[in-house]
Amino acid sequence: MRLVSARRVAVAVVAALGVSPLAANAAESVLGNGVARVCYLHTEHDLNARDGVRICSDALAHDVLSGVDRTATLINRAIERARTQDMDGAMDDYQAAISIGVNPGIAYLNRSATLIALHRYADALHDSDQAIALGVKRSEIAYYNRGLADESLGNVEAAYHDFQAALKAEPDFAPAQQQLSRFRLVKTSS
Repeated sequence: MRLVSARRVAVAVVAALGVSPLAANAAESVLGNGVARVCYLHTEHDLNARDGVRICSDALAHDVLSGVDRTATLINRAIERARTQDMDGAMDDYQAAISIGVNPGIAYLNRSATLIALHRYADALHDSDQAIALGVKRSEIAYYNRGLADESLGNVEAAYHDFQAALKAEPDFAPAQQQLSRFRLVKTSS
């Protein structure tokens, strides 16, 4: 059997605008009541991204943060920067979060989404693999993003298996369900 994937016109139009509606992010939680917590909540609830960048920057500049909370706040600011199309700033924040060395898997997971938006699919595949290898908690997102990268690189069968793995990790993960609905199995002669 061979997998066949139908291409989406709407995705091609959105991708031409430099954004990807398909890649997934995961805001990283911060404990406490400081500005870093407000940054997390802002990112988690997908509020105005420009305000989010400002709030997260204030937290990084003024809050006393543990390594875990500094990493999380850098990741949240990176997500907000990507939402404002400041991809260079987002990539810098992801790299800074990875460099801290505390829970780098979530930074790799989120950076993979930004790399997909930048059409850097081989790099997105690498970061998704890193997130999975590091045991990221939201593995369904890592598998999902890896599936998007695989498909964009022409690895349709690998993409199909990644979307299945995303559902195995989180059976109610709607983005993976939607992606799998586009596939059909066809018999081919050996």
